[in-house]
Amino acid sequence: MPVKINYHLCKGCKACYTECPADVIGWDDEKAIPYIAYPDECWHCGVCKLECPEGAMIHTLPPQCWIDINKRFISMLGRKGI
Repeated sequence: MPVKINYHLCKGCKACYTECPADVIGWDDEKAIPYIAYPDECWHCGVCKLECPEGAMIHTLPPQCWIDINKRFISMLGRKGI
């Protein structure tokens, strides 16, 4: 699941749109609001949530497969050669 936007809180500041490193968030000029343009491309990095001054970005959890991959990677940290 990609990030979600709470439009009740969003003030249209464009912080999420300008700061998203994956260009997942698009901008609707007519409505002056952001939207999730490429939901499948979301990296779940949380930058949009950190940059949103209104707290309108809802950072969702990445798919379970990413959680499993991260757990395996973390368990490998500290091993020689990694």
